Amino acid sequence: MENKKYIILFEKYLRNEASEEETQLLLNMLRRDKDLDRYLERMLDQSHPEMDEQMEQRMHAQIRSTITQGRKRSLRTASLRRAIQWAAIIVLPLLSALLVYLITSDPLPGNNHVTITTPNGEKAIVTLADGSLVWINSGSSLTYGSDFNRHQRKVSLEGEAYFEVAKDPQHPFIVHTREMEIQALGTAFNVSAYNDENYPSVVLVEGKIQVNTRGQEEILTENERAIVDKVNQSLSTDKVFASDYIQWKAGNLYFDNSSFDEIAKTLSRVFNVEIRFASDKLRPLRFTGTLGNSSIRNALDILSLTSSMHYEMNGTVIELYYGD
Repeated sequence: MENKKYIILFEKYLRNEASEEETQLLLNMLRRDKDLDRYLERMLDQSHPEMDEQMEQRMHAQIRSTITQGRKRSLRTASLRRAIQWAAIIVLPLLSALLVYLITSDPLPGNNHVTITTPNGEKAIVTLADGSLVWINSGSSLTYGSDFNRHQRKVSLEGEAYFEVAKDPQHPFIVHTREMEIQALGTAFNVSAYNDENYPSVVLVEGKIQVNTRGQEEILTENERAIVDKVNQSLSTDKVFASDYIQWKAGNLYFDNSSFDEIAKTLSRVFNVEIRFASDKLRPLRFTGTLGNSSIRNALDILSLTSSMHYEMNGTVIELYYGD
């Protein structure tokens, strides 16, 4: 995809290594892509909400002027460099989301759909046309029509995402996964529906949602969870502390009686590593608790202290062993 080359240009800008020709290429891209301009501004808003309003306006104005000014190239180049450097300082933790935008936000050929994909080890925040916010977890994909919000509000999810849905009683917000359909009006909820997940689920943070799967239906209220058993093709609900299930937004990993097999899949996605089991005895072991995601070693050290597991790490490949 053509946009991939702009990732390299952004990186060179951050290192002050871009040539004049590369500067012009990037400038032309920013001038053409109005959506990227708006996306960059949303990243500033969402990554630094406590920013002084006057400073925020100056930064937004700088970005806009970089894209729209018709002055000399040297002035545009300097403005662009300053704007991107400012963005790097403020938005560095979300820079990966900006790169994800460049890679994946093009409509699919002949499909009139937009797909946003977060690679393993990355996350993204998306503002939809209706004002709804979506936090997309590692190794996930969100797809929606390029005409989203004109006639309906429908998205498809593979993986995990947290939704804050803008209120619009006339147009329900619908999330499709492989196993579930979730319908909301104005609410906040978390959906976990990875393809390799045995029990996809949705947890309601606030409001009310309707969950459907294979002819079964449940209405959830706050702090309730709906779970799909893919083997038995059943839908059940229970009471939970919803805040536990959205800790991943703040960089923590919460596990509720999760098997080591499930935990390994999560750690692989979050840290972009490969985890292998030297002994299958580890797979059914269970863990409940919160792991910070500051490093894969810290997470594995905690699991080692609470179980009969030890590990060896060679680059991005981790081998898990049973016993002392």
